[in-house]
Amino acid sequence: MGVPHERSRAEAESSDGGGRSFIAVCVGVLFCTSVWFSGTAVQPALSAAWNLGASAEAALTTAVQLGFISGTLLFALTNLADRFDARDVLLVSALVAAASNGAFALASGLPAALASRAVTGVAMAGVYPVGMKILAGWSRAGLGWRLGVMVGALTLGTALPFLLRAMGARFAWRVPVLTSGALCLLGGLLVRFGATIGPHGGGRVHFDPRMLVRCFAHRPFRLAALGYFGHMWELYAFWASVAGFLAAAFADDATWARRVPLLAFFAIAAGTAGCVVGGRWSRRVGERRVALTSLGASGILAALSGLGFVLPPPLLVLYVLAWGFFVVMDSAQFSALAATHAPPGYVGTALTVQNGLGFALTIASIQLVAWLSAAVGWRFAFVVLALGPALGAWATAKLPVAAA
Repeated sequence: MGVPHERSRAEAESSDGGGRSFIAVCVGVLFCTSVWFSGTAVQPALSAAWNLGASAEAALTTAVQLGFISGTLLFALTNLADRFDARDVLLVSALVAAASNGAFALASGLPAALASRAVTGVAMAGVYPVGMKILAGWSRAGLGWRLGVMVGALTLGTALPFLLRAMGARFAWRVPVLTSGALCLLGGLLVRFGATIGPHGGGRVHFDPRMLVRCFAHRPFRLAALGYFGHMWELYAFWASVAGFLAAAFADDATWARRVPLLAFFAIAAGTAGCVVGGRWSRRVGERRVALTSLGASGILAALSGLGFVLPPPLLVLYVLAWGFFVVMDSAQFSALAATHAPPGYVGTALTVQNGLGFALTIASIQLVAWLSAAVGWRFAFVVLALGPALGAWATAKLPVAAA
């Protein structure tokens, strides 16, 4: 009788540790990712102060994406997230992100701002994928649910700078930027001292730069990655540009125009609910089906964005909220599929590679939307984003049902 009792106690302790780690990682990632769009949220103030054009404004976001891509390459080549304690990696990354975000707040011109934003992106490569690795170490079954909540936290963190800007509209643009940096530091400390490494976290592996490409040898992983790439083509371009889309739609309505920062926050934050709903739904129907549904819904909304632009303001707000809900619902599901089919021991590396390539696509889509908004106007600038969900759905549909 003693052995079963000891086993049940160990399982309970493991469950408690997993629950604490789950909360610590989700809240920590929420705080850390508040620096991601801290430059995007203050673009109107910077444009007025530094006389920036549309391309320069977009560059404030793409600089972070470029930095993230460089960071994922660094982390993937060195296998850092799999060779060292993932909590230490995340804490150091959060410290660097907070410092570079502080440097952005002190910048006096675009070159210094872009450099600091790029460093923030590099540091984010040690936060988002590493947080997924920590959660994957606690559970293989139901991973889509856990990652869904974590990506929901990331989504809310990404939206947070717009809320800080809306709340601090009377203050200088540096105030919300510095606030997000302080939250990032707090988030790193929370993960380091609040989370533990789970039973599936894997031991320390040897340095193997070949894993940068070897992880794509397995067909289900390749298909999941292609689905993720289609999702990423749409996601960050929508997040980065929804404020501009709304501002153009409300250009002749001063009352609604004043609400754009707050509406942009809600449009992005709606994805938090989408991630949680998608995560719970995946426990019953599997990650593959949730991803296909999300891609289909967001792709249709992107394709109809020209019609959405001319809707009456209340209906336009509902339209972007619905798009924000679906546009990120599939993100965690693709990460769960990737973690399931990643090479044993190199989950952190595989997730980092997938994230890096996905974010490379976001640079092209963000810049393309910025160019289209200037060339043909905001009404039809978002239509091109429908190409991503179409490709993603094609690849995801080819995934074996058993692989989901």
